Amino acid sequence: MKFFLLSVFLLLSLLAKEITPYKTISASEAVSDFVKRGDILVIGTKESTVDIYNLKNDELVDKIVIEKQKNILGDEIGLIIASVDYLEKKVLFSTRKMDSWGDLYLYEDKKLHKLIDASQKISPKKVRFVDANRVIINTMENELLLFDIQKKEFLYKKQLNKASFSDFVLSEDKKYIFSANETPLVYKIEIKSGNIVQTYEKANKRDIFSIDYKNGILLSGGKDKRVILYKNPDEYKITMGEFFTYSVGLNPDASRAAFSKNEEDEISVIDTKSLKELYLLKGHPTTIIKICFYAPNKLISADKGNKILFWRLD
Repeated sequence: MKFFLLSVFLLLSLLAKEITPYKTISASEAVSDFVKRGDILVIGTKESTVDIYNLKNDELVDKIVIEKQKNILGDEIGLIIASVDYLEKKVLFSTRKMDSWGDLYLYEDKKLHKLIDASQKISPKKVRFVDANRVIINTMENELLLFDIQKKEFLYKKQLNKASFSDFVLSEDKKYIFSANETPLVYKIEIKSGNIVQTYEKANKRDIFSIDYKNGILLSGGKDKRVILYKNPDEYKITMGEFFTYSVGLNPDASRAAFSKNEEDEISVIDTKSLKELYLLKGHPTTIIKICFYAPNKLISADKGNKILFWRLD
């Protein structure tokens, strides 16, 4: 009996702690992307709107509404806000239209400026500020672009490969970008030149959907259910999810990693040294699209609905 009780105790001690969100924000429409910068949360939606929240005051402080497009029947359809970013009170975002081409906008002092027009036949899927005057763009066709805001011109255009782009992340010093596509490859690229300096290709076996990079660790997840923690292209650890890994995220010191775990839309949080599952986050009703740590023990996630969920770990 004592042995049985001890075995049950040990088994329970190995189980991950279940966590539910402590806070939820409802976006104006289904979420397509979000970023948190300080107390500001910027949410892109699938229906032509960008919501700007002040988390300190817990209120919606601004909303950007883009004119909708018309389909062949003349019905109005919202544009997908493909990607959003925020820097120094400036909101950057890209759109995607029915023909897959898109615009790039800068919103500053309540004024909207179009930086790139869809007529230029560019399909920006993810955009990020490098600094106040430069924007890095990865297109759906996996072309990497560096854009100068003041000059309104491209500093370079680099075709990375012929696969569809999936995700990128900047290094903390913004000197490098890690770019993944629907192959088992991740490129480390010097932002200044656009040159590939390293390729991570030994651990993933199928399409990569999501990556993150913090404190010298590259995290990837994708179609093969593998969650890879790369220290460098030749040194890595592997753990497994139970379904396609649509989203991953690292906390600031890369001591913990989170990833979409299963078909129940739960998030697993693991210790990156031992790979032990520490927490199981429950609360998403549909497919998770993004996970983002903003503190060692705090993270935000979004799914295909209109909810942004906030989580607090022990």
